[in-house]
Amino acid sequence: MRPAVSRLPARLRTASHMATSTRLDPMAGSISSITAPAALFHSTSYRLKGHAPARDGDELSQPLEPADVRAFWDNMRPERQAENTHATTDVGPLRVLDLRELLTTIIHKKARKGAVAMELYTQQCCDTYESLDVDGRKAFLWMLAHEFCAPKGEAQSTAQEYLDGVSTEVDPAKYAYLARTLRDALTPQYTELFDQINRLPGGFAFLVHMRGDMLDYIRSNREDTAARAMSDGLMMKLETWIIGTLDLKRITWNSPACTIEKLGQYESVHAVKSWLDVKRRLGNGRRCFGFFHRSVPMEPLVFVWVALTDSITSNVQTILQEREPTLSSGENAAKCAIFYSINSQPGLSGVDLGNFLIKRVVGVLRAELPNISTFCTLSPLPRFRAWLDQWLTPECLRSPPKDIAVPIQAQENLITSVPGTSTWTAALKHIIDSRGWASDQVTLSVMEPVVRALGAHYLVNLKRGKGNVAYDPVANFHLRNGACLHQLNWRGNTSYSGLRQSLGLMCNYNYVLDRIEDNNERYVRDGVVAFSGDDPFIARASKRSAKL
Repeated sequence: MRPAVSRLPARLRTASHMATSTRLDPMAGSISSITAPAALFHSTSYRLKGHAPARDGDELSQPLEPADVRAFWDNMRPERQAENTHATTDVGPLRVLDLRELLTTIIHKKARKGAVAMELYTQQCCDTYESLDVDGRKAFLWMLAHEFCAPKGEAQSTAQEYLDGVSTEVDPAKYAYLARTLRDALTPQYTELFDQINRLPGGFAFLVHMRGDMLDYIRSNREDTAARAMSDGLMMKLETWIIGTLDLKRITWNSPACTIEKLGQYESVHAVKSWLDVKRRLGNGRRCFGFFHRSVPMEPLVFVWVALTDSITSNVQTILQEREPTLSSGENAAKCAIFYSINSQPGLSGVDLGNFLIKRVVGVLRAELPNISTFCTLSPLPRFRAWLDQWLTPECLRSPPKDIAVPIQAQENLITSVPGTSTWTAALKHIIDSRGWASDQVTLSVMEPVVRALGAHYLVNLKRGKGNVAYDPVANFHLRNGACLHQLNWRGNTSYSGLRQSLGLMCNYNYVLDRIEDNNERYVRDGVVAFSGDDPFIARASKRSAKL
């Protein structure tokens, strides 16, 4: 079979502007320009999918649905319109079989016409993978992990040859040959596919998205160790390839629409609700910075939202819902930079880009706004409520542990607020399992000291396994980067997700620039949590912390 030159995968094609897109017409081989009125993003076809229709004169405030933008431009292609008229339920298995043949050709380098033919086969493999549905992609990933891993028999025989060779005296050249042969035998075959894809234009972005599919597959197939090993192997390759290829850019409302669309698509901390929501986050007193790979200049791999304020912020709604930030004398007078959300593409999970991004952004902000002296986060506690539910066991309800520094008066007030309970842990469980507690001011007032004490214990003393690593992933990220635990914020996030994840509790991590390296060293070596500020709950919970 002779491969045909095919276009880039659909994921690698992006619009260059929200309203106007210039694209290559694969049928005519020419450049065509299509103008799309904003109202078309909420046309009849989208209303049938459950999207609210646009209101006259209010298109800007409609819910931001990245899939709408992407689907609109894809559906404008004549060949896609033709595809949509036919059922494709029987195509997946056939395409997976085609992929097996392509993989064999690529991995074992059976293309006889050199690098160009190999590139065409690899591009065809990417296009075929893009055309698969979810089940088809899962079947492909299973096949790739299990059928194209390191051949067991070959690895065993090569290992034996190596052991036999090194047990006798051999010259350095022979030893190097045996070591190289063993390394090649132990290297999974699918790494050759990853290398070939990375050489394609846009191949790096394709691999990032493919790893996102791998992680989705692993979540539903946790026992598949072969798939997990393949995901880890690809993660290490991405980490290697990314070095020296990143550009830091500020994202503004005037950035390309496809870039702004990705902000909404990849935002995982505080959901983007509308175009107006994005515009507010990119407006006066706000910043957004991202790392872009040079082969994908329109799509941020990781990005961070920043609010410029007069003081350290304790409630995220004041940042997200404030129509026009109130700074005493404009941006130049801002004293604090609050990092309130950092996100990366799902396929880059495990690749540590956030640390470098924060350090680079701090440098940019110090140069642009020299009055800023405080660089602080407003961070969630994503596993706090789940941990609390597990911690409140029947034994804990009957006899509360003594190692958590909850003030005696706070315990008594909580018990009094829930008649029929004899312990503060039983009273707390009754409240958080009931409805309406988040809107009852009396209940909130008696809960505050208890929840803050529990939150401080959770962040300072709770470790992952038997090591020194903080149990909370966000805490571990910032503490490992050298930040200080500054203060806990009751009612810091009053949204549904905030209440569900952490009972509304948030915290600030303070990046004290002249102590970052020292804090990082003590945390990594001994698990010491440095803290700043005067939060009494953190001070009481800390047993091995260092007060600045």
